[in-house]
Amino acid sequence: VDQAELMADCQITSVYLGLSGKHIECRNETGMVPVSEEEVTQEDMDNVIHTAKSVRLSDEHRVLHVIPQEYSIDFQEGIKNPIGLSGVRMHAKVHLITCHNDMARNIEKCVERLGLRVDQLIFSALASSYAVLTEDEKELGVCVVDIGAGTTDMA
Repeated sequence: VDQAELMADCQITSVYLGLSGKHIECRNETGMVPVSEEEVTQEDMDNVIHTAKSVRLSDEHRVLHVIPQEYSIDFQEGIKNPIGLSGVRMHAKVHLITCHNDMARNIEKCVERLGLRVDQLIFSALASSYAVLTEDEKELGVCVVDIGAGTTDMA
């Protein structure tokens, strides 16, 4: 941390903490809500995402990320952004990334003992994809393979 502060010529007070390893799990889930008005609003989108991520996890795991894959309204599927569309019921397909609670807590404690605040935990492969892929590449389905010393992650 001291070397990074010297190189950046600033004081580091908080970090985004990357996690990887066997304790990371991914799963696809769906959620459904009725459309509150005639047209889909941001609140409807928030509600359907909340419904999709509200699946029962073991007490040992916590949700790291909820990545919306697509929405459907009534019988129209494959919608990326449903705001303003009309319908009765909206479904969301999401990708959940979870981690083991104890593993996350332990690494957070280590960082906090250094006097740093953890702003967010992030799956390392997802962080890598944010760093190297454009939005177009993500839409086209480009895959990032992060080969490390102890693990290989894919996003």
